[in-house]
Amino acid sequence: MGYKKLDEVMELLADELDGFNKSIDRLKQLTENVDNIKVEASTDDIQKLLHRHLEKEKWNMESIDQNTNTIRKAVINAKVIPRTLFWLTIAVWMISLVTICYLGIRVSRLDSIREKSFESGRQEVITTLRGFFDENPGLFESYESWRLKGKETDSIQAKK
Repeated sequence: MGYKKLDEVMELLADELDGFNKSIDRLKQLTENVDNIKVEASTDDIQKLLHRHLEKEKWNMESIDQNTNTIRKAVINAKVIPRTLFWLTIAVWMISLVTICYLGIRVSRLDSIREKSFESGRQEVITTLRGFFDENPGLFESYESWRLKGKETDSIQAKK
């Protein structure tokens, strides 16, 4: 009985060793296959893809920079004027124009106003002097002689 179990265990061990040997043979065969495979560690394709991607990104960045500069120049050159300021400026210009026109008309009529003022002043002075000379007849004669003397002097100077 003891031998029977021992034979059984021996048989199981023999089967296990046989399976183990087959596994080792299979492992040797796979190792030889792996050793025969030559793997080339080439990164050329990856480098080409990376280079292409970097060129594309460089072009995109240049395009973005160019667009940003265009927008920056447009913003710098832009003149934003609020509507109220615009209408206020128009109103100031219109008021200035009306004022200039009004003053131009007034200045053009200045000669006629000056003549009217001179004439009214002359009449007032004549009236005042007439009253004064009526009160003082001796002064009138003295004034007339002075006036005639002044005319003679003016005519002599004009001849020179």
